[in-house]
Amino acid sequence: MSSGAPHAPVPPARGETRERILEVAAERFAARGYADVSMQEIADAMVITKAALYYHFRSKEELFAEVVRRAINDFWAGIIAIAESGQPLRATLEAIARFVRESVTTVSMSLLEDVHRHLPPEVEQEIFTEHPTPEAALDGLFRRAIAAGEMRPMDVEPVTAMFVGMVMGLGQRGHIRRQPKPGEDELLVDVLLRGIGTERALSGSDEEDGTVRGAQ
Repeated sequence: MSSGAPHAPVPPARGETRERILEVAAERFAARGYADVSMQEIADAMVITKAALYYHFRSKEELFAEVVRRAINDFWAGIIAIAESGQPLRATLEAIARFVRESVTTVSMSLLEDVHRHLPPEVEQEIFTEHPTPEAALDGLFRRAIAAGEMRPMDVEPVTAMFVGMVMGLGQRGHIRRQPKPGEDELLVDVLLRGIGTERALSGSDEEDGTVRGAQ
């Protein structure tokens, strides 16, 4: 027969606790920044002691570095997965642009700004260089597009660099923090594939004086 005594709660495994700590810390660091979040606050949110928190992470700096490391790794891994999905070129580029915009909207850019402010240079360097970046996957995407006739033959490395710059710029919004507009992902890809110039711009003609730009 059961004694009727309540069972003591089973504590989560060490790995599960560590994962939950990272989730809680990521939410708070992204919302308020590194400086305004304390280890005591994270411990209270986890309903654990501060000593238990330090058992998993030796310092707030170490915890923050792991949060950023995971965010960066997940971000690049997402782009690589889309680039290698085997979808047509335009659909793939639009999916990458959308993923970047949504990722940057979800994760505050202050998280990356705090890396420069609060982590030692060697730790920052390690975070940004230890994982695969998407250049190789994007190079492969553009080479496959050339082979499939979706893109004219050209050196793909500069194209990759331009595309990465475009999607990162669309996601970061610079210092103005403006809200994205509908259709921007498609517009970005259309600009990459078609350019922005009219036939007049491409020919270099000047309708006002009837001359050709660059003529001697």
